[in-house]
Amino acid sequence: MKNIAMLLSLLFLAGALSAEDKLPAKFVRVMGTSEVKVVPDRAVIEVGVEKQSPSASAAKHAEDAAAGKILAVLRARGIDEKDIQTTYLWLQQQSSYMKKVKIYYFVASQTMTITVRDISKLDALLEALVQAGGNEIDSIRYETSEVRKYRDQARDLAVKAAREKAEALAKALGQDIGKAQSIEEVPETNYQYLGGISANSLFEGESSRGRAGGPSTAAGQKTISASVTVQFELN
Repeated sequence: MKNIAMLLSLLFLAGALSAEDKLPAKFVRVMGTSEVKVVPDRAVIEVGVEKQSPSASAAKHAEDAAAGKILAVLRARGIDEKDIQTTYLWLQQQSSYMKKVKIYYFVASQTMTITVRDISKLDALLEALVQAGGNEIDSIRYETSEVRKYRDQARDLAVKAAREKAEALAKALGQDIGKAQSIEEVPETNYQYLGGISANSLFEGESSRGRAGGPSTAAGQKTISASVTVQFELN
């Protein structure tokens, strides 16, 4: 009987230890976020030209001529060929009414994406492009050439922020954090508003700039952010 009782006790103890091993680990899971402000050192602009004519070939030839002038201006101002790309080309018949009569015509348009690596020359370049025939600036986007460097900085700061947050939460419970169990970078939602600018507004800005003596565009600062989710042991 003693042997049976001892065996039952051992089985009970083994079961208790096994159940204890299966208890969920104690942890704290936090998100750390950080931002780095950077002064942009280049701009990406989209310049469009649009022409219309009763003839498809005439509309396309007019658009080609204007696009050729734009390319000549870009090359004359030192923009490298690799920084110029045609990103949109369009030719379509359209119609409108004039004195209750429906008339047909063709519209030809082209958009070029241009990287300007010297922001100080941006205003003068925009004016030259409009004078060459560019009748629409679809967007201006400011960038930094060292985005990876600054993103690494933001990520390091985000990890530090996550640790500090976890330590603060654990301290509020009278506990400490241990080793990190997992870490995951949160994908960035990179939304940017790219406002269009008409040729007329550029001319208006240029005339006011002549009176005020200042530039008509401003690069400001670009925000590079990073977020991480980290799980720490909770002691």
